[in-house]
Amino acid sequence: MTSTNEPPKESLRDRVSHRLSTGKDGKLIDADAQHTRNVSWIFYGLIVVVVVVIVGGLAYGFYESNLKPAATVDGTDISRSDLSDRQKLEDFRAARFEAEARVALTAGLIDATLADTRFGVAASLASDKSVSGVDGNDASELAGLVFREQLAADEGVELTEEELEAAIAADGTAPASRWADVLIVLTPEQAEGFGSSEEGIADAQERAAAAAAEMGPDADLDALAETYSPAQVQSFYVWEGSTSAPEFEAAVLAASEGDVLDPIGQPTGEQLVAYIGTGAPEMPDEGFVEAVNSEVGEDVHRRNVELEALSEKLEEHITEQALAAEYEQALLGEIQVARNPFTADDDAGEARASHIIYTPETPLDEEGNPTAAADLPADDPAWDEAEALAQAAFAELSAIEDPDERAEAFAERAIAESDGPSAPEGGDLGWFPEEGVMVPEFTEAIWGNIDAQANDVLGPVQTEFGWHVIMFHEFRSSLNARTREVERALAEEGADFEVIAAEYTEDPDGPVTEWWVVENLDGALIEQLQTMDVGDVAPATDEGDGYYFYQLQEMDTRPLDEADATLVEANAFADWFELQLLNAEDEGRFTVDDALYEQ
Repeated sequence: MTSTNEPPKESLRDRVSHRLSTGKDGKLIDADAQHTRNVSWIFYGLIVVVVVVIVGGLAYGFYESNLKPAATVDGTDISRSDLSDRQKLEDFRAARFEAEARVALTAGLIDATLADTRFGVAASLASDKSVSGVDGNDASELAGLVFREQLAADEGVELTEEELEAAIAADGTAPASRWADVLIVLTPEQAEGFGSSEEGIADAQERAAAAAAEMGPDADLDALAETYSPAQVQSFYVWEGSTSAPEFEAAVLAASEGDVLDPIGQPTGEQLVAYIGTGAPEMPDEGFVEAVNSEVGEDVHRRNVELEALSEKLEEHITEQALAAEYEQALLGEIQVARNPFTADDDAGEARASHIIYTPETPLDEEGNPTAAADLPADDPAWDEAEALAQAAFAELSAIEDPDERAEAFAERAIAESDGPSAPEGGDLGWFPEEGVMVPEFTEAIWGNIDAQANDVLGPVQTEFGWHVIMFHEFRSSLNARTREVERALAEEGADFEVIAAEYTEDPDGPVTEWWVVENLDGALIEQLQTMDVGDVAPATDEGDGYYFYQLQEMDTRPLDEADATLVEANAFADWFELQLLNAEDEGRFTVDDALYEQ
């Protein structure tokens, strides 16, 4: 028998039998065909999975972009479609405002200046959402209106059908309006970033009255602002509700073209002086509602106007409640130790002085503007002329023996002759430290004469700005040193707060005793009041413009005075709504889709 390593040869039957098997029904199954079918099913399954993933992704994307709520308020969803509808309405309002301005201009009801202003207002009203799409701010705004609707229901505030129809009609009416050139005369304290005193308000009133006498169609507003500084100039378009000064708005709208308004004081102290320009009458557009219903949809328009009108009514309701309420108030005596706004060093001593500056006459530059005195050559005759004026003033003022009469004459001369911005205040420069404010020559004239007496005349002194005649008033110690001095006085046995206040307070109005709404006070002071008895003095509190000592003289629940009522009226609803909104956000009852803020 022959041996071999070759595998045994298969018969045709054997080869076939390797590829066939028996199924459950006893029939032969082709294994190759079965394998092919299995692979096909896997392939088809993968295709199905891919399709499902793609379709699911598209569906999710569509949901995120179109169906996912943009915001939710107490279970009420606000869709992206709702935002888009409101956008259309706002854009339509802006376009209508501009169209009405063009009609008014064509009809001769307004001039080109007023028309341009109207077009600017229209542009500011028009959204840029046509490019960027709605965003988180839009969602928050609309959600806020829906939230106010719910708050109104809680407060029992309802909008009648008559009120809604009136609001819809008003939405199709351009308000009466006027152009106004306005001089805003600030108090000296406001110019330095502080609150206004009674003395500062009186000063602003006097300057505003003088400015009003010079206002007119040909007046140079910038020149008036410089003359009656500190002042600002603004020209703007006024209609009811366009500013935060309703009394001013009413006066502007009641005036005729060419009128000059008497100064109108504001709660914060500034005075508004206005020259009245061209006005436009109220312009109802009977076709507006029909047009907006066609372009936007009647239901959308009605719903948005309803939310806006109800929000206004809720605001009125909350404000009325706030004004009618009684508030916990503290009667506080006050001692102020004032911080110099020109230095951050609370340990720096200070001086107070006035000056009269004679600036040498300088040539105009190529553009017609005056050049600086510092650019004049030292041998220019203009310097000699300025020095001569300064020497004459110095001699005449120094010859006055009585210090008080000398100070009065100095102030009068400063108003009449000084070229500096302090001239209207009699040359008074206020308090200033030794370093960091005045030029070296001026500083040396003050601190180089430490033996100077009150109202002594110093100089003349030449600086890069001109020749100065200086009146020295007094030195004082640093803010910190003065604060410690008040603390020591208050700590003495038997200390009388009112007597100490009269001696040490640096408030321009002198010692102040007034009622304060407790909730409006600084948080640290509120905490201190909780543990204070009548007669106690709180530790010094830093309020930015200086240190304050407060004595609790009485605590009571009482109605608001006029000044506090004005502040409450301005802020009551905003403060109340902010609190409601914060609570709703903390509790998850007010949410906005964060993705909208990323667009």
